[in-house]
Amino acid sequence: MPRTSFRDVPADYWAYEYISGLARFSVISGFPDGTFKPNEPVTRAQFAAILNQAFMSVQPFQVPNGRLNATQPSTPTFADVPNNHWAAGYIAKARTAGFLSGYPGNQFKPNQPISRVQALISIANGLGYQGGSMAELSAYKDAAAIPKYARPGITAARAANIVVNYPALDQIRPNRPATRAEVAAFVYQALVKDGRAQPVAAAGARWNKAPITTLPTAANVFSFSADGQRLLTLTTGGAKLQVWNTQTGALIKEIAAGAQTRFDGAAISKDGTKVAAIAQTSPTNTVELAAWVIETGQPLWKKTIGPASSTIDGSQIAFSNDNQRIITFVKTNRDGTSVPQLALWNTANGEAVQSLDTSGRFAISPNSQFAISPNGQFLAIQIYPNDSSGRVDLWRLNQSGIFEYARTLPPEDVLFWGMNMVFRNDGLLNVLTRSPYDGLLVTWNPQTGARVTSTELLADRSDEAIGLSPDGDSYFFGGQVAGARLGSVKTGEVQDWPSGYGYRVAFSDRGNYLAILNINPNEVGSTLPTPSISIYSKIAH
Repeated sequence: MPRTSFRDVPADYWAYEYISGLARFSVISGFPDGTFKPNEPVTRAQFAAILNQAFMSVQPFQVPNGRLNATQPSTPTFADVPNNHWAAGYIAKARTAGFLSGYPGNQFKPNQPISRVQALISIANGLGYQGGSMAELSAYKDAAAIPKYARPGITAARAANIVVNYPALDQIRPNRPATRAEVAAFVYQALVKDGRAQPVAAAGARWNKAPITTLPTAANVFSFSADGQRLLTLTTGGAKLQVWNTQTGALIKEIAAGAQTRFDGAAISKDGTKVAAIAQTSPTNTVELAAWVIETGQPLWKKTIGPASSTIDGSQIAFSNDNQRIITFVKTNRDGTSVPQLALWNTANGEAVQSLDTSGRFAISPNSQFAISPNGQFLAIQIYPNDSSGRVDLWRLNQSGIFEYARTLPPEDVLFWGMNMVFRNDGLLNVLTRSPYDGLLVTWNPQTGARVTSTELLADRSDEAIGLSPDGDSYFFGGQVAGARLGSVKTGEVQDWPSGYGYRVAFSDRGNYLAILNINPNEVGSTLPTPSISIYSKIAH
């Protein structure tokens, strides 16, 4: 069994979770004396070995004396890397895969410490990362020290959320040798992006107050693709769906509702390739669900959900994390009665998969919402009975692929209206309840129904915008009296936000981007600026 803990890496060490995580995967190991020596530099040869173990090898290697060691092919690589060099095979494969290159004169310099910037762009190049905005680099006080050749790679690495800075979050220190702890953090974050490891929560996230970009649109509904690179907006009034590039502010695609039709809910797929919307058409008085391919704007299919209720305010729609299902929560008309209906649909063809029994259990309102766990096994639904109190019901996926009612969370913790909830990336459920003067963030284990933690958050009775990040740390409150605030659950720190107070907010699934509608759309025409949506990014930790 590989060693997963080291005597010089205590549980409160900043890189503990990165190091222990890679040790569990047998990507790294320590020294014979039980240490890891996290602050020692990593040579270029050692880095090639780590890359092989993390991204190019399926067989675990041992790491005697802090270096990977295994039988390797005798492959010529560089003039200063003979065939019998301990890392010759690793270096050859890393070169072929596009992770590492050499210096003039066909030199690799295997014993030279690799710098932080070289390590980051190596991972970005080898894994084909792209995107991001050069403007984001201004978040670092030492951005001018980033070599010109490395800036596109660092921008892509930042967009992929593999840049880890400690202790100064706003300094990237590009040219300093990377330590063993820092390389572990970079590689672990790359495994997270690839879906092979669980995210490590930042020790108190901070955000850039300067937006990446501001989109010239007002929207009642907006949502990110999983990587935060695209944002879907549903314009006020429901006339258009718009898909934006969050890094450049460019409008990628616009889809019009058409005459006598309005969109009442919309969502973008996690992979950013499709959009789906709930629409109400006046001539037939029906509620419909439709999906489109973003790149072409071509419709995939259209399905009728049912006859329209007098209002379908509060309609909810989302894609499952694997993009295979679309979940809708709408009101339809049944014998003159408005009936809330929660249904699951096949993304590929629009066929109905399941319609959950609503009898006596659901009571939808504009504040209702649902959330699905990252592994797709649990569905959480906010319920608002007639007495205006609230609760959360949990549904569990059975072996037939159908959700069954599992349990209701204890009502004493979810009584207040204006709840907000999100499944965290680790599978736990965060529920924020709101009273007139404060908020209580309760974390639940959906497997057992047990309460894990409770944290009081300072709220204001005027707060209209409330958002929770899936990383479990960041939260946003916004109102006319207290203004906009962005806080950290872990540290208790609260940043006053420079935008308008924020009528709507959304976090990306990975918790690294935030979209804020700057002002209440009802206030257009006042002295406040025209409504717009600003995109913000987290400072790399």
